[in-house]
Amino acid sequence: MRSYAYYPGCTLYTKARELDRGARLAAEKLDVRLVEMKSWTCCGAIFNTNTDDLAALVGPVRNLCRASQVGDRLVTLCSACHNVLKRANRALTGPEQQETSRRLLEYIDEEYRPGLKVVHLLEVLRDDVGWDRVKERVRKALRGMRVASYYGCLMSRPAPVMEMGHATAPTLLDDLARVLGGEPVDFDFKTKCCGGYLVVSQRDTAVSCSRRIIENARLMGAEIMTTSCPLCHYNIDALQKDMAAKDKSFKPMPILYFTKLLGLALGLKEEQLALDYAHVDPRPILEKYGLLD
Repeated sequence: MRSYAYYPGCTLYTKARELDRGARLAAEKLDVRLVEMKSWTCCGAIFNTNTDDLAALVGPVRNLCRASQVGDRLVTLCSACHNVLKRANRALTGPEQQETSRRLLEYIDEEYRPGLKVVHLLEVLRDDVGWDRVKERVRKALRGMRVASYYGCLMSRPAPVMEMGHATAPTLLDDLARVLGGEPVDFDFKTKCCGGYLVVSQRDTAVSCSRRIIENARLMGAEIMTTSCPLCHYNIDALQKDMAAKDKSFKPMPILYFTKLLGLALGLKEEQLALDYAHVDPRPILEKYGLLD
């Protein structure tokens, strides 16, 4: 079993605990152990592009320094954490940022060992485990379930740094759905904004943004949607009650973290994956495809 330093981030300790638990359990089924790094702190949630704002980089860089003492890989799950840590790592190691890096490391009094790579669990599945091995471990295939993979804004952008495929047409989640026996549904809004943090100050805007994503996926034939971002998950799942309240003709769509689809396919039980957490019950569609006992 191969071990990786793992950064869960704040949200996976609170509102998205089931994303964390599902990932750890599914990873073990694939001989991958996610070892939570010690003394991690908040990454800041948003990467600040102001090059003179050192304070915004203190959090992520401190985490990167501590992860570099453990190994050469740091695995993340949350799309926001992944985006911030990967971009901070590039800023820390880029030749044009050497003075900034020196000042940061001096300020936080931590050592950074060069060579650290920040990767998403999906990259581990693709590059280290390999799709063939994942497919071999499948116990309950999705049997043609039509899955719309929602990437959101952060997973694939900026493309040169994130290295997750095309900025507006990534395929990594779709590839996983296919390996698990599902039928990936390509739709136009797979990387469009769900409204993000506007759900706090302009809820109606977030509801509108999220609804167009869901309806576009449904228009293309999707039965279920999957994502890796806790904020996206909240907006496209929980806000469906607002959509239904405003329009009685609205048809809800179940939303699942990709780790739950992966876990079910690998043979994990319903209770292990907290399927009752979802605001739109996914169990009817999962039962239709024989994924529940």
